[in-house]
Amino acid sequence: MGVFLQFGAGNIGRGFMGQLFSEAGYSVVFVDVRKDLVDLLNAQKFYPLRLLDAYTKTGRDLFIGPVWALHVGEEDRVAEVFAEAEAVGTAVGVRNLPDLAPLLALGIRKRRALGKGPVDVYLCENARDAAGTLKDAVLSCLTAEERAWTEAHIGFVGTSVARMVLSPEVLPESHDPLLVVADAYREFPYDAQALRASTLSVAGMKPVRNFVAEFFRKFHTHNLGHATLAYLGYLRGLRYIHEGFQDSFVSEVFERALDETSRALLRRFSQDLDPEEHRRIRQDIRVRFGNPLLQDTVYRVARDPLRKLAPSERLIGSAHLCLEEGVFPEYVACVCAAALCYDWRGDPEAVRLQEMLREEGLAAVLAGICGVLPESPLGERVREWYAVLKTGQKRW
Repeated sequence: MGVFLQFGAGNIGRGFMGQLFSEAGYSVVFVDVRKDLVDLLNAQKFYPLRLLDAYTKTGRDLFIGPVWALHVGEEDRVAEVFAEAEAVGTAVGVRNLPDLAPLLALGIRKRRALGKGPVDVYLCENARDAAGTLKDAVLSCLTAEERAWTEAHIGFVGTSVARMVLSPEVLPESHDPLLVVADAYREFPYDAQALRASTLSVAGMKPVRNFVAEFFRKFHTHNLGHATLAYLGYLRGLRYIHEGFQDSFVSEVFERALDETSRALLRRFSQDLDPEEHRRIRQDIRVRFGNPLLQDTVYRVARDPLRKLAPSERLIGSAHLCLEEGVFPEYVACVCAAALCYDWRGDPEAVRLQEMLREEGLAAVLAGICGVLPESPLGERVREWYAVLKTGQKRW
């Protein structure tokens, strides 16, 4: 196998992509902004990965490598590796994609000058049009001739990553700084229509014909379900995500909210999503979210509530999906209200959200942050649930 170049050596970069491509026989090269992380990877050549299996309730320790790394400032060397790579990945965060574009443009120029063949860039960014965002930013850095070559030779491929990787801050202070702890899930759906190079032989990779359908399923099932356990779990005084399934209120809202989005998804994508496969996926996420080995905190999953309450995000976006498909989002509205109640002092966005609610009021936040008219049926239902949750009452 050839070289796999991974931009971003963080949780998903090391905790998912590095494993998949290293085990498939690729030489893995990371690119990262953190000089200390780059130096550690180059010094050790391997890094530890602990996988916690929800089904067997056992852990498995792996050493991934050999690998090496480059700092983003080593632009010429990064461009040289890009020019030779068999495949490329990104896991840098959607907000950082525009900053990555000039570096990719350098690599594309180098690859074109050497007469190399097509290559695909797999984006692990948890946003519907991350691939389009990066592609547009890269093309803006190129000449007309370079853009034409890029269109034909560089694939910007959306992916759906459902592996859960723990934040380093929840690990013991004595842990190896390169250690990554994650669940064992390894399915990796990607947009088959966006490929420019050949299909890769990497265990877990799954080409999908309609990537929009696949992304919507993940966002409005996996992401919404995770958020439900986090925001309602926090309000119920829980610390860990898995504890939500021992709370009858949290567990029932989890199931009913996903019932609503499931009906909406299967109506919208009736030609692309198989009901039986969707049922299996729902069962799987319940098992994996309920994995006590992960010790995944509600604070990690609930972080950044302002972003997650945006109109096209996992909460309000799920409600809109339901409404558009003729399903009233009764329990999705409950989850939205729970997010509005999130007031953990350790999350700057939660602090800011509560300041906005105090200063502007719920109606203004619904309109300004969520894009929901307070007097609409959805707005009214979120406000009603908010009142119930703020007073600590239970619906049943």
